[in-house]
Amino acid sequence: MNHASGNKSVTKAAASVAASATHSHEIDTLGFKYAAIDVVFSPFTAATSAYASVLKVQESDASGSGQADISGLSVTAGAGSTTGAVVGAVARFNIDLRGRKRYLTVVTSPGNTVAVVTNARLSKAESFSTDATTAGVNNYASL
Repeated sequence: MNHASGNKSVTKAAASVAASATHSHEIDTLGFKYAAIDVVFSPFTAATSAYASVLKVQESDASGSGQADISGLSVTAGAGSTTGAVVGAVARFNIDLRGRKRYLTVVTSPGNTVAVVTNARLSKAESFSTDATTAGVNNYASL
């Protein structure tokens, strides 16, 4: 099996998240063994000591409830880029899903009002088909 083909993208974008507001993204990991999650922050104009005051991943067995922080997946955000940069900051979480609960929730509170995008790339699917819908994308091409 080609594990690169057995993957799915799950994305959530927010055009504007106020400073210290919460952006969260729940991801159903059923049927996958690994997740790579990127949290992307747009450039911002005001200088702060960190691009996010909260940046963590939680897990739960039920959708929408019972989330608990995952030890080792709560990070301290550093300085990000201000205007002129293509991206203000990017944080990545690589997670072995074996032995984890079914639902992961990414939680962040930006240090400035910014756009926030979370993208999870779930991989090593137990079973998969090769179409855009199953892959969680608009277009799908594979060689």
